This record gives sequence, C-alpha cells and structure tokens, in this order.
Amino acid sequence: METGIVILGHGSRRAVDEANQVLLEIAEMVRARTGADLLETAFLNPRAERQDLAGAVARLVARGAKRIIVAPVFLANGLHMQKDIPEEIARLREKYQVEIRATAHLGADPRIVEVVVDRIGEAGESEFFNRAAND
Repeated sequence: METGIVILGHGSRRAVDEANQVLLEIAEMVRARTGADLLETAFLNPRAERQDLAGAVARLVARGAKRIIVAPVFLANGLHMQKDIPEEIARLREKYQVEIRATAHLGADPRIVEVVVDRIGEAGESEFFNRAAND
C-alpha cells in the first residue's frame, strides 16, 4: 500500500520567515532519512506560498497514496493537537476515503533534550556541563 507522509507545522503569519523554512528543511531531512517519495509539507497557518493540510493530502492522494501519516512538528499536546488536527483529519478521511493517521506530538523526548543541551554548549556554557559531569 502506498503510504504518504505530511510533515505538519504551525507556520508563521509572516510571508518570509525562518520558522517556515525550518519545517521545509526538516521535511527534506525526513525524505533523505526514509527515502519517502510521497512526502509533503503543510502548515496550519497557511499563506499563498505554502499549502495547508488539505492541500498536502489532496496532492498525496492524487499521486496514489492510499494511507497518509501526518507528523505534526509540535512540542506540546495543545489545542491544535487535541482538537484542530484531529478534526481536519476526520474531514479529509471522509472526503478522500483513505486512511489518515497522526503521530503523537514531539513532547519531552530525551532526543530533544540532547539538542537543547548541545545548543547550551554552543552558547559557550560547555564548562558548566564539564563541571556537572565531574560532580
């Protein structure tokens, strides 16, 4: 069964914004890591130059996807994760008659902690971590 992937971000209201570019970069990294051919990005806060979830699903279905996994790049299980995204997925599932599932939010994952710790070290606080490791 052909599976499509949607990397879903919140999006920024600004037309040109690093926040939007980061999601596109993450999607390309996912494509490179998985080899996924049926992969789209989408934004909850779309603008003319980027698509929303409905547009991403439509493109994947048109390309033959029979199952779609929506991967929201959200840290917390807030209103978008609990209400907005599930409601939109239910609507799209009904419209296209394909299986659509969402992954869990990113959450407090130890892998994210590693990135945060790395960033703190990059900010010049590596001596703090050396000291903590020796305690």
